[in-house]
Amino acid sequence: MRTLRQLLSFVPTILLAITAAACVTAGSTPSASVTTLDPAGSRWFQLEWTTTQVVGSNAQSVEGWIVNTYGEAARVQLLAQALDASGQLVDQKIDRSVPPVGGYGRSYFQIGPLAAADHYRVTVWSADFFQAPRIIR
Repeated sequence: MRTLRQLLSFVPTILLAITAAACVTAGSTPSASVTTLDPAGSRWFQLEWTTTQVVGSNAQSVEGWIVNTYGEAARVQLLAQALDASGQLVDQKIDRSVPPVGGYGRSYFQIGPLAAADHYRVTVWSADFFQAPRIIR
């Protein structure tokens, strides 16, 4: 009986994973207007970043810190975009190598090179929070 309760405790997690997978479609690719898979990401994270010119080229690198304002550690993917003066997308990269960000902690990131552009934008593309397993008694 205990094993059945333990298995049933995973049902909500499995349903959430299936729902999230169903939401990621070919239309879920980054663009000038689509900058995140999770709009709540801006509520849980703060980004502090700057651009620096890549040595020997006009390309730029985006580097800085992501700060987790939530109490759970998270695996994060960041989206860096280069935009022209009219806001049209020139270049973009999704960084999947950001180290896990601990609860109320921060992690350093560097994304690039990106094409030279009028301005740049960095957003949280996606985030998965790590939570401790529930103990069923």
